[in-house]
Amino acid sequence: MHSIGLWWRQPDHYDWLTSYLRGRGLLRFMRWLMFLVLLTIAAAIALALASPAGPQTPAQRIVTYVASAALAAIAVSYLYRWPTRVRSQVFSIAGNACIAAGVLAETDPRTAMIGAVAFVGLAGYVAFFHTAPFLVLTLGTGVAVAAVSAARIAIAGDTAMAVAKLLILCGGILAVPFCGQVIVHWLSVDSLKSSTDTLTGLPNRRGFFRSAQALLRHADYRSRPYFTIAMIDLDGFKRLNDTLGHPTGDRVLVAVADSIRLVSAGNTAIARVGGEEFLFAQLSTLDEARASIEELRKAIAAVPWDVTASLGMASTVVRAPALKSLELIEWLIARADTAMYAAKRSGGNQIRYAEDVPQ
Repeated sequence: MHSIGLWWRQPDHYDWLTSYLRGRGLLRFMRWLMFLVLLTIAAAIALALASPAGPQTPAQRIVTYVASAALAAIAVSYLYRWPTRVRSQVFSIAGNACIAAGVLAETDPRTAMIGAVAFVGLAGYVAFFHTAPFLVLTLGTGVAVAAVSAARIAIAGDTAMAVAKLLILCGGILAVPFCGQVIVHWLSVDSLKSSTDTLTGLPNRRGFFRSAQALLRHADYRSRPYFTIAMIDLDGFKRLNDTLGHPTGDRVLVAVADSIRLVSAGNTAIARVGGEEFLFAQLSTLDEARASIEELRKAIAAVPWDVTASLGMASTVVRAPALKSLELIEWLIARADTAMYAAKRSGGNQIRYAEDVPQ
């Protein structure tokens, strides 16, 4: 029961999976895929109107028209843009209701049993993107529709066939989505692990980009906050490694990472991105960002083994939703990297600002 409770309460993968698809240029493909799948189901429900086994009474035909039109509208919306989490949840519930209505409106229960297969595709989508309660709702509806159709077949006199088809259909409806949810869960775990530096426990470059993009995505651009990135490079780390040995060097890196972690608060992203290089991002006012980076410098200087760091800072005002956040982050990292080398050439243990940042 404890495991079921954990599964029931676990968060969805919507943001992570959407970011994963967007980052690999697959979101457009997914939009087209959802459009085609939903449009196919809508067309299948509509075509049943022309079949003797399909809807016959006025009420059945009206229900079928509405269900088909609603699914087509949802399909077009996916073609237009990828939905938000809430909109996707609404679409999932609406699609669930439309498929159920379209299938139950059919006159022949045998064709209705075939139509219930459409729940497999919908449940697969819900399993990948949404939580367990949404999945149970979809699966429960699919099984209920299949059971009603099987009962109609049994009442007509073919009980053995009704039970056989119900078992086959329920196996497909239940197995495919649950397998999908297990797969996406392990994918997210592997992705999380691959986004973490094994020595320090900080995010690596991939994890930093994901966190920094999330900061920009949730920024209140109407208040015109500054998005700041600092490149941090430890001074004389190679000499320390050569003198004290690599085990000590590893302890230094862990201590520096802990110091950066303690200084970092909300609206920040941190990472270890190289041997002795770290990244820091913050969404705040410019003065707050400068104060945070000065705190970072002091915190690193307080680490044992006489460690210091050169820091380069680059900032920009977030005036509108960051549509090209990846390019913006890369540009700021490049500017911060240049400023960091200027700090290192000046003797280290100091901060330099990119030239285009207001002083």
